[in-house]
Amino acid sequence: MNSRRCALLIAFAAFFALTSCSGVKNGFGGGGGGSGNATLNLTLAAVPLTPPPGTSILSFAVSITSVSLTPSIGGSDVVIPLNSSSYSVDLMRLQSDSAFLGQLKAGVPSGTYNQLSVNLDAVVTYCAAASGTQGCNTGSVAQFTKSFATPTTSNFTLTLAANQQVGLRVQINFANALTVNSSTQAVTGVNLTAANVVTTLSLPPATSTLSSGQLDYIEDVTGVVTAASLTSVTVQTATRGTITSAVTSTTLASPNCVIQNQPCTATVGQIASFDATLNSDGTSTMLQYDPLSNTSLDVIEGIVTTLNTSTTQFQIVANDFVAATSGSIISGLNLGDPVNVTLTATVKPFLIDTKGLATFGTFSGSTSATSILPGQTVALHITSFTAKSGTTPAFAQADIVVLRFTRVAGSVTNSTGAIFSLQSLPPFFGVTGSLQVQTSTGTPITYLDGYTSTGNISTGDNVGVRALFFGSGTAPSFTAAKVRKN
Repeated sequence: MNSRRCALLIAFAAFFALTSCSGVKNGFGGGGGGSGNATLNLTLAAVPLTPPPGTSILSFAVSITSVSLTPSIGGSDVVIPLNSSSYSVDLMRLQSDSAFLGQLKAGVPSGTYNQLSVNLDAVVTYCAAASGTQGCNTGSVAQFTKSFATPTTSNFTLTLAANQQVGLRVQINFANALTVNSSTQAVTGVNLTAANVVTTLSLPPATSTLSSGQLDYIEDVTGVVTAASLTSVTVQTATRGTITSAVTSTTLASPNCVIQNQPCTATVGQIASFDATLNSDGTSTMLQYDPLSNTSLDVIEGIVTTLNTSTTQFQIVANDFVAATSGSIISGLNLGDPVNVTLTATVKPFLIDTKGLATFGTFSGSTSATSILPGQTVALHITSFTAKSGTTPAFAQADIVVLRFTRVAGSVTNSTGAIFSLQSLPPFFGVTGSLQVQTSTGTPITYLDGYTSTGNISTGDNVGVRALFFGSGTAPSFTAAKVRKN
């Protein structure tokens, strides 16, 4: 047993010894239903623009209010309960990842269905960038808002037998939803009801590193720990509901809280992130547990848009957040909001949330905004906040900066298995060539979707990656936690 696995077991032993909770559901929960009905599990993912993307999409935030199936013989639609009544997610995070969307356990009547409908709205945040220049052009960050619409799948057939357990990945296709002016790099239209904006993929994927009985990965579930038992942990996210995942002997975990940068005892009320699998029976099994803070804090996570000359100021576009359980100051924040950030005079040395992956570059230990690069995703502890108003970005002060995982799509070149290069990145990365991506076959592994091993990643493939990004001046520039073939 390696030292990391020992640390895992010690951390969880302390967690369960100090936590006294009962009644935690083993899985996501979900509706009931009559005997003989099928179970349907839904995840959500995005199909990014084909590289090169022609614009820099910083956020594609959607709010989803319903998902339903239409029987081919007519009759009432079957509504699939969502994991939250106010479900919101940034699809840019789902270029590589999957999010748990909802399920109906033993509640879908057997039969054939010929349409899946999703009711959603969208706010797309984008910018323009000069070729080969890092960061968005000054003043170019803008938003395009589309009110609620109900796109439906095309050429869709789903036949369910009594007691069958099925998984579907609902996919939102950027290219079919967005109109981009190639000259200005501006998003000029969002059509949510165009053909093939919504498609589905039967789960599990044909090829992946998932094991038998696992339907999909559910990744970077970040929020507040609300319950725990000897066998499971529950995390309340800000915008995607509550998710419960089973802890097993193979679950990896860190004994340190990232933000405190010191050993911490896992407790209810802490901020944490976990990766898990969605299983065919509708339950979830935790792969990796990542404690971020042992105390309740306001945390905003977002992608950096600016190449910084100031040592204290930079801009992000928010793609996730965690609100303090009491006295939160970020209640006016929405996914996709641009946020102008100023580091406080007491800013702590920057940290990297490695999740066990290799790190490179000079980000760790810096206290200067000049070390924070366009395309990096950072989590910030917020000490003051003013919400966005009209076209005026939100403003925040932060005293803790943590490098977290960037999601980006590109085209593979120079693949050698464990390391490949990624080209045709969004313009604001400022890269005209390619950047190296390092994968891991050790502990933890790089999760793969569309491949069974890193040796199958081939030149010319279009992929989405979730990776720590250390900048174009570092080789490798990325260490990947996930690679998905698009």
